[in-house]
Parts: sequence; C-alpha cells; structure tokens
Amino acid sequence: MREFFKRVVFSVAVCLVAPLGLGERAARLLLKRDVWFRCHGQFLGLIPGKTGWYLRNAYYWMTLKSCPPDCCFEFGSAFTHSGAVVGHRVYMGAYSRVGLATLGDDALIGDNVHILSGKHQHSFADRERRIWDQPQLFTRIYVGSNCWVGTNSVVMENIGDNSVIGASSVVTRPIPDNMIAAGNPARFLRPRPGQDRELEPESAMLSLVDQVG
Repeated sequence: MREFFKRVVFSVAVCLVAPLGLGERAARLLLKRDVWFRCHGQFLGLIPGKTGWYLRNAYYWMTLKSCPPDCCFEFGSAFTHSGAVVGHRVYMGAYSRVGLATLGDDALIGDNVHILSGKHQHSFADRERRIWDQPQLFTRIYVGSNCWVGTNSVVMENIGDNSVIGASSVVTRPIPDNMIAAGNPARFLRPRPGQDRELEPESAMLSLVDQVG
C-alpha cells in the first residue's frame, strides 16, 4: 500500500512539473543544448518538505540522462549538467550541486557537497584572455554504489564502491573501493571494517596506493 501511494504521488508530481520538463526537452531538440535546465532546477530547489522531494525527483526523472523515481533531493540541491546519471535510491543533501557525474545506487551525498565535472573545467593558460573566455573541459565523475560523501566536501575525482569520504574533504585523486578517506586533499585513512584483514595495516595501505598509481 505504501509503495502504491508513493507511485500515485510521484505521478501527480510528474503532471505538475510536466510543463517545465517537456518545455526543456523541446528546447533542447531545437538548440542542441540545455536551455532552462539550471533555472528550473534552482526554482524547484526552493520548494520545501516532501513536496519539494517529489517535484525535484519528477523533474530530473524527465530531464537528466537517467534518474529513477526513488531518489531524494533535499532543499536547495540541484544538478548543473543534464548529462548526469543517477542510480536507484540516491540521496542528495541540502544545497548540494552535481555536475557531469554518475552516482551509483544507494549513494549518500551529504549537505553542501559539490561534485564537479572534473578538475580541469576552466583553462587559464592564456594570460591575455579572460578565464571565462578560455576553453572548458568537462569530465564525467563516478561516485560508486553505496558511498557516503560527507558534508561540505568537493569531489573532483572518481570514488569507488562502498567508500566513505569524511566531511569537508577535497577529493583530487581516485579513491578505491571500500576505503575511508578524508582531508584536503583527501588521503586514505583505512579500509572499511571487514576489508583487507589478511594484510598488515602498512601493506594494505601500499596495496591501495598501487591501485590508483
């Protein structure tokens, strides 16, 4: 009964945001780029409570590359690139921003987390031109399944499955599966409990460093 009720509410939310979602999709067909995507996301991000959860999920279900109807995007959260891919049961905390990224199933993104479109989004090689006018490079970032990215973190590199990133961390190099990492820049602290028990702590750490070069 509960699942049936959720489906009904989600269907209502789809009907409510359909003018925004269908308008954006039609504009993309004509102009070959995102048109009102960010604007719509920012507007819907201001709707509080569960009403906002359903409306945001419905809109992104219509406009992202992939987004199932079982996600939760909190107040103030938004996607900045329609090419994002979202897995099942993803939670995104308040005021978080996600660019060109893939979020695995059951990923837990804390409040005020920024997942960027790579770490070379803006070129600044030419000092004679404004940085704004120089080439941009967007790279897809992968956040694995069952990850937890702590509050106020910035993610610029891939994070493996089942990993935990401590609050206020800056991820500038790939994080392997089943790892706890934290800091600025984020450093490996230890494997998650139950992983690599056959190795001594120093050996386990060297093995993980070898995985990411």
